[in-house]
Amino acid sequence: MSDVTIILGKGGLLMFTAGLLIGAAIPRFVNSRMGLSAHLTAVQTGTALIAFGSFWPYFEIPQTLSRILAYSLLSSSYVLVIGLIIAAIFGASANLPIAGKGFHSSPAKELIVSIIVFSSSGLMAITCVGICLFSVVL
Repeated sequence: MSDVTIILGKGGLLMFTAGLLIGAAIPRFVNSRMGLSAHLTAVQTGTALIAFGSFWPYFEIPQTLSRILAYSLLSSSYVLVIGLIIAAIFGASANLPIAGKGFHSSPAKELIVSIIVFSSSGLMAITCVGICLFSVVL
């Protein structure tokens, strides 16, 4: 088993466990619906990281790029969940209209949440496209 496989598996298990703990804290958030979103994102992303780790040896990604993509996937997943937790705590909703409906926060807090969520989501999407390109196309 490669170190990337172990890192993704352990990172996924930790994320999944954090998601369960976030679920227990849902009633304490300013925006409990956003807390639910953070909980579900953490549980689902943790499961996805474990799946990526399980299949990683079958992806034909060069060794150097493999580590970069794996750490990018792992870090963007954690940053996204952290951004959603911050949104749930602040009640931020400007760029998360479904889970944030009816909540508003200061412009600075909204900007912080937007930067965190959009940058992590963008990085995650780019990383997944890179993994697909190397494992399916190339």
